[in-house]
Amino acid sequence: MTNKILIVYYSRRGENYCNGEIRDLKIGNTELVAKKIASLITADLFQIDTVKKYPISYMETTEVAKKNYKKMLVLN
Repeated sequence: MTNKILIVYYSRRGENYCNGEIRDLKIGNTELVAKKIASLITADLFQIDTVKKYPISYMETTEVAKKNYKKMLVLN
């Protein structure tokens, strides 16, 4: 029996923070790294997506993420 490896990741395309500035990325930072690792170790990839889409603006997205994080802390 051969073991298989699955890399599961979430990555945000579009406006992202990259090298000290906000840039429009066709492939998100995490997706880029996940694909590189998968190619090096021969793994399958699975991309997680959000049910509700984040805003296009990076700054707006960080505000939504902060609110979601605070809600999560209250639930735990």
